[in-house]
Amino acid sequence: MRGHRAFLFTFSVMLASSILSGAGCSDGSNGAAPVCLDAGVDRECTPSYEPTWDALYANTFQRSCAASGISCHAATGRQGGVDFSNSDTAYANVQSKVRPGQPECSILVHRVLATDGKVRMPPGRSLPAGEQCAIVQWVANGARR
Repeated sequence: MRGHRAFLFTFSVMLASSILSGAGCSDGSNGAAPVCLDAGVDRECTPSYEPTWDALYANTFQRSCAASGISCHAATGRQGGVDFSNSDTAYANVQSKVRPGQPECSILVHRVLATDGKVRMPPGRSLPAGEQCAIVQWVANGARR
């Protein structure tokens, strides 16, 4: 019985990890219908500002992610290879972290909505709900420039 419980615990941890990383989401490129895991993403939330790339960059990413010299994704930090020091570079970097039209399957959305301090962005605090919502709606609307 102990072995069975250990297996179930390990499986649960692996499943939770795949949900947070966006694994398990399919874009349908393998012939299967697109499948996304339900991560409780509220698309009907109220954003703090219009969910456009320019607004996201100016109001959230530049201030919270790329503040000169102190943030994880400033030109000097570039954690995870992500640089938000200018809008063009930031947009290019974000494209590998989103699934346009599918915020439930977007790593960026999972990270900003996470409550676990090990995966949440920004670390140490959550973005205000309205900023999180703007990111969710931008991705849901196609993550366009």
